[in-house]
Amino acid sequence: MMNRLPEFTFGICLVAMLAASPGATAAPVTTPSAVYVSDFDLTATKIQQPEPVPKSAPTSEHLRYGRPKPPPTPEQRARYLVDLMSRSLLDDLHHAGIPAQRLPLGAPLPSSGWLIRGGFLEADADGRLHRAVIGAGGGSKQLQVVAAIDQLGAGAPQPLYTIDGAAPSGKLPGAIVTLNPYLALGRFVLAGLDLDRNVKNAAAEIADQVKMRFAVSRSDKSETK
Repeated sequence: MMNRLPEFTFGICLVAMLAASPGATAAPVTTPSAVYVSDFDLTATKIQQPEPVPKSAPTSEHLRYGRPKPPPTPEQRARYLVDLMSRSLLDDLHHAGIPAQRLPLGAPLPSSGWLIRGGFLEADADGRLHRAVIGAGGGSKQLQVVAAIDQLGAGAPQPLYTIDGAAPSGKLPGAIVTLNPYLALGRFVLAGLDLDRNVKNAAAEIADQVKMRFAVSRSDKSETK
């Protein structure tokens, strides 16, 4: 199991809850028959690593047991992080009795229900947000998660962020982005080194917001009867 991503620091702290607006993607107002969790967006980049200097193999390697596993590639680490977020969200929602299922990134959107989606970003020293890139190096960076919840069937979901095409990074991984100010769930900062714990905590914070909205929608539905 992968426990660390050295390119980033992790931990969980809720930064802000951003209100939905009539001009943005429709926020959920009716109780859904299903909640769909879309894989969060995260990029990996390939890095050319220098060839390691040959070392004398320990006895265990000569005997073909106890050989250490090679470190995960950036692609493997990115897939692991995305999968952990999706599975954690689904587990939290299922435990709350909410019908939820996974929707792979790029899959066609269902015609009804709620959609939970998001992406991983990183903040540079000047506070500018970039698309997070696993394997890009550059030392310790602040990793953030943005998340939104949409009512399906009310038009195409609005982008979570726009890419600054005028910036030098516009066409590169890690491009500077501007957040959509009408996110329906919010933005979360991750810090610390325990990957599993902190991604699960972030998922729990997001799931709590979904559970509150779900409870409100059911309450509103019962009052109209």
